[in-house]
Amino acid sequence: MSDVYLCHDQLLGRQVAVKVLHKHFAEDGEFVERFRREASSAAALSHPNIVGIFDRGEWDGTYYIAMEYVPGRTLKTIVRENGALDVVLAIDLTLQVLQAARFAHSRGVIHRDLKPQNVIVDEEGRALVTDFGIARAGASEMTMTGSVLGTAQYLSPEQAQGYDVTEAADLYSVGVILYELLTGVLPFEGETAVAIAFKQVAAEPVPPSAINSTVPPTLDAIVLKALAKAPADRFTTDDGFIHALQLERDRLTGDSGPASMTQLRGTPVPPTAATMMAPAAAVAAGDGDEDEQPPGSKKALWWTLAVLALIAVAVAAFFIFKPKQEVTVPNVVGQTEQMAFATLRADGLEPLSTPVHSATKPAGQVIAQSPSAGNSIAKGSKVELEVSSGPSSKAVPNVVGRSEKTAIAELQKDGFKVEVQPVASASVPQGTVVSTEPSAGTLFANGSTIKLNVSQGPEKVRIPNVVGGRQEAAEEALRAAKLRVGTVTKRSSSEPAGTVLSQSPTAGEQVNPETAVSLVVAEASSEVAIPNVKGESAAGARRSLESAGFKVKETKTQTSEKERNGTVVSQSPDSGTKGRKGATVTIAVGEYVPTTTPTTTTPPAGN
Repeated sequence: MSDVYLCHDQLLGRQVAVKVLHKHFAEDGEFVERFRREASSAAALSHPNIVGIFDRGEWDGTYYIAMEYVPGRTLKTIVRENGALDVVLAIDLTLQVLQAARFAHSRGVIHRDLKPQNVIVDEEGRALVTDFGIARAGASEMTMTGSVLGTAQYLSPEQAQGYDVTEAADLYSVGVILYELLTGVLPFEGETAVAIAFKQVAAEPVPPSAINSTVPPTLDAIVLKALAKAPADRFTTDDGFIHALQLERDRLTGDSGPASMTQLRGTPVPPTAATMMAPAAAVAAGDGDEDEQPPGSKKALWWTLAVLALIAVAVAAFFIFKPKQEVTVPNVVGQTEQMAFATLRADGLEPLSTPVHSATKPAGQVIAQSPSAGNSIAKGSKVELEVSSGPSSKAVPNVVGRSEKTAIAELQKDGFKVEVQPVASASVPQGTVVSTEPSAGTLFANGSTIKLNVSQGPEKVRIPNVVGGRQEAAEEALRAAKLRVGTVTKRSSSEPAGTVLSQSPTAGEQVNPETAVSLVVAEASSEVAIPNVKGESAAGARRSLESAGFKVKETKTQTSEKERNGTVVSQSPDSGTKGRKGATVTIAVGEYVPTTTPTTTTPPAGN
């Protein structure tokens, strides 16, 4: 959709990434409006795991978005260069993507195109998701041009079938990302986008552990649940997916449960009473012949046993009453949940989180902890965190089919703001609600804006300009524009026969589909111009006129000019006028008559 430039912000002295929309997209007014609207929605997403948008605008006839520049590599590049990632690392990166998705979903923004190419890992290992909201602007255009090929591997089954998209579609895409991070390959591949889409809808993925044996069955179950065909069979919320991965991570890193035999092998075992007494037991066993023992040996044996027993008791007491190591609780309030967990685990503490609603703190941020920072507690103790899940949510009421006025009143009564978006519909009456975004039943933050799509009746179409073209091409162009060909009137014209002379309604008008467009088309004229035969011989004039389709009537006219004898002196109708073929043209042919000079008689002289 765009070219991306690394730019320098002269005002704030920072580097930014600027996406400039391709020219052919910028020429589509509807697309540009959708692009600008979605960019505005994405600009409201301020989260540590989402690439921030700073500005949008127009330049040189196209549109741009200025966003945060993130030095690093995409997840796709990382997998291509390294193959399957360490299981815990793959979980950590996926959790960060889910944190970004959860924050966006809580504000009604669905990404629709989550893929490793849209996740950048910066130099500190932080994963940031880009293109939130922008993907939606280009969804229909990408589908039409076929450029969806590059993302078909991550499309949910409902997207592949053209159904409405919800948060569940994003969670499916995250499941594909996690699968690729764990195995280094995609669950579904094919030669064409259609082939891949078919597999997304109908084929079952191979469990990741069949490709990477280090993936445990419990993680297999999480991935396959995320890749369920039906949205209802997947994780119903971002929180559910996050919680499942966090529990799996805790289990894999040994934060709870016994260590594996591999971990114990070769680890020094502390002395116990049993091991300390083993030599004494051997001495006490002897060879069973007390009479052969040296004098006083029995007393020495008892002293030895007593000393060893005291040592065993002391060792046992040390381990039983050994003071536990204490650590100071760090302050993690204000950190993201992921960062807080890492901080506490680094200090040997076990973090637990509880989501709470907050209208002031962004989702994913720690807003309280217990024990509080600065307290000294035993290493391994639990620290409970309250993590913001954003503002409290409420299910969006079903207002589809209601009038615009009624729907707005009902949504506002439930505490939502409303943005009315006119949409074309051939089946829904004008002024009636077609759909809402998010859809009815979706939990949405109180005070957030619901987009109300209201029917404006059938979609208008623009009448193309067909004047000057051939009749057949004009009729084809009108039908392609969802218009009907109306009456066709023939008119004599100097234009070639079949040329469209005019149309009604005129080009550029916006009308309903199937509107009739009438045409006036040129036809061959039955009248032709009468050739000029003046000065030609009678025979030549006759040939010229008859060749033009006229009959010839010849008359004679006297002329005193010898050179005009036998030539046409005049014609009727005159040349240049038009006449019907078969009509008679009269030509007057000159007939030379010499001029007679009168004789003058001179009378005789004297008369």
